[in-house]
Amino acid sequence: MSWDVVARKDFADAVRSRGLWALSALFVIVFALPPLLLFYLELGQGRPAQTEGSTDVFIFFIKEASALLVPVIAIVVAYAAITHERESGTMKILLSLPHSRRDVVTGKVLGRSAVLAVPIAVGFVFALLVMLPTSLALNLANLVLFALLTMFLGVVFVGIAVGFSAAFSTSRRAMIGSLGLFMLFSFLWNYAVNTVVGELDLGAAAAVRTRLLFKLLNPTQAYKTLVDTLVLDTTREARVTMFSLFQQQQVDQQLPSTLPVQFSDPLVVGYMLLWFAVPVGLGYLAFRDAEL
Repeated sequence: MSWDVVARKDFADAVRSRGLWALSALFVIVFALPPLLLFYLELGQGRPAQTEGSTDVFIFFIKEASALLVPVIAIVVAYAAITHERESGTMKILLSLPHSRRDVVTGKVLGRSAVLAVPIAVGFVFALLVMLPTSLALNLANLVLFALLTMFLGVVFVGIAVGFSAAFSTSRRAMIGSLGLFMLFSFLWNYAVNTVVGELDLGAAAAVRTRLLFKLLNPTQAYKTLVDTLVLDTTREARVTMFSLFQQQQVDQQLPSTLPVQFSDPLVVGYMLLWFAVPVGLGYLAFRDAEL
């Protein structure tokens, strides 16, 4: 079990390089700034401390920024996890110690995941402290679940980036692969899905279900609909809001009142786990057989 040694070293290196502190500061700004602005706005207007909304409003709107920012930071943190060791020659030294290639991949995934998860947790703690004196009604359970889902999204993209880092021999290729997949998820996925489904001879209901399934297979969209499940009334409503405002009425009419199991929250979490496990597994297989 020497993978834990690799993970601890990776985390310790991030602490020493101050990268962990920089990420913590960034997430504090991102998550704490909106409630901080609300606090100063209320303070300046002399508002009484009365409830005019809940922290679910914060969750609903900040998820869009999180869905873009967290994957990018995860890729930056993890894309060179293994390729840097190969390019610098330290990989041979690392493997000369009692570490197998599986230990290296596992340790890198865990270490880089911790490097991302800890700053996210710090950012949410600061956001919570800032929200306490505002007029927002505190929904602590949803805030904690939102923080966990955001960490989960980050870990998924750490897995993707480490998978590319294990599969390729240079950091440049690993970065291009990781960022290319992120661009697909964030900007091209819906267009591709709509184009493919539009070419198929499907009825209205089948077309809606097919498009919804492909949307859920996108980890960033899966993350956003899981977050919406926390703050909206039903899981079905969270799935309908995955579509544009112009399409939501049609989608609402075509989706059954009881969602099929493939659209349920546990399966959506499973789809995200696949995006973590498959790149890591394929990356390990490529790294296992690679000539260093």
